[in-house]
Parts: sequence; C-alpha cells; structure tokens
Amino acid sequence: GAGYFGSALAMDKGVTKQLFINHGIPTPVGRIFSKGQEVDFPLPCIVKPCSGGSSIGVRKAFTREELDVAVAEAFRCEDEILIEQVITGREFTCGVLEDGPLPPAEVIPKGDFYDYAHKYQDGLITEICPAQISEELTAEIQRLSMEVFKCLKLRVYSRMDFLYDGGNLYCLEANTLPGMTPTSHLPQEAKAAGIGYEELCMKIIDLSMKKYQ
Repeated sequence: GAGYFGSALAMDKGVTKQLFINHGIPTPVGRIFSKGQEVDFPLPCIVKPCSGGSSIGVRKAFTREELDVAVAEAFRCEDEILIEQVITGREFTCGVLEDGPLPPAEVIPKGDFYDYAHKYQDGLITEICPAQISEELTAEIQRLSMEVFKCLKLRVYSRMDFLYDGGNLYCLEANTLPGMTPTSHLPQEAKAAGIGYEELCMKIIDLSMKKYQ
C-alpha cells in the first residue's frame, strides 16, 4: 500500500484539506483548532479529531451546547481537531488501484451519519455497488479519486470518501489501508469491475512489488 509519506499526509486531516484546496479538489469548508484555542465556527458543523480513524470522536453539532460537547470529546482524543461545515446529501466511496479507479459505491447509513457503529456493526448500512448514478457523476467521482490518489502521493490501492449534495461533490478523505475482507467496500467495488477477491489480492501484491523494481 501507501508508503510512509503518503500515509502521513492522508492521516492528518488538516494537511489533507490544505492539499485538496491547493489542487482544486472540492472539500467541505473547515478549520483546524488546537487545544486551548477559542473555538468559533458556524453551525451546523461536524467536529473530528485531526488524525483519528474509524470516526472515533466525531460528532455533529447543531447548537452551541452540542458544539461545546463535541469539541470536548474530540480534544479527549488528541490536541488538534478539525471542524467542517455539514454537507447534507448522498455518500459515495470509490476505490483506486494504482492503474485506475474502480466503480464507486453508495453507502446509506441507517441513522444520522456513517459513524463508528455503522462501520463495524452489521445491518446498520446499505451498500449499493455499483452506485446507481449517472455516467457523468460516476466519471467525476472516479476522476477526483485519481486526483486525490496523486496529490496525497498514495501508492498501490486506497479508497476515497465523498458527499454529494445534489449539485456538488465534496471529497472528505482518503483511506490509505481500506478494509480488505471479502465484503468490505474495496473488494465489492473490484467485484463490480469483474475482479474477484483472490485476483484483487494478487493484483495488490503485484503492484506493491513494482515499487521495488
């Protein structure tokens, strides 16, 4: 998978967001706050630990009281947090192999948003793969996924997450080591492209070995 540099870039949400902005990749408006700094951000918003994973410590806030609670929870995880505008819409994810993008999938959480419980408890999401969307939207998700792959200096394979508000796409982040069980998003997207699980694993190995040639 990704090397140490790409992994470090993608893990830091603040660095990722700045790179997205510099490369013209659409992303929600956001700001980094450090512990001890006064937090002021337009509501509604979503609060995230800056370098966390699996949506741990992530909360939505619609009131000032909820924002205070969300900020305190995020700062329990680490000393820097990211606060972003809330984007309401459909959620898509798109895997990338180094030689091209896979068909995107739509993720529909049975609840407010795709949090930790939705990611690891059975029956809390519906996944539609490939996503039932227009060819134009499919192509744009795939194009942006490759742009993210390049700007974060990723290698071999990864998966990008998007929100679509009906008119605009927003890239949230890149997953440098996405889940690889047979039912995970990336293998399901590969399956939709005609790549079986064993073939996908061998392809990842082959692409990885090319790094050392």
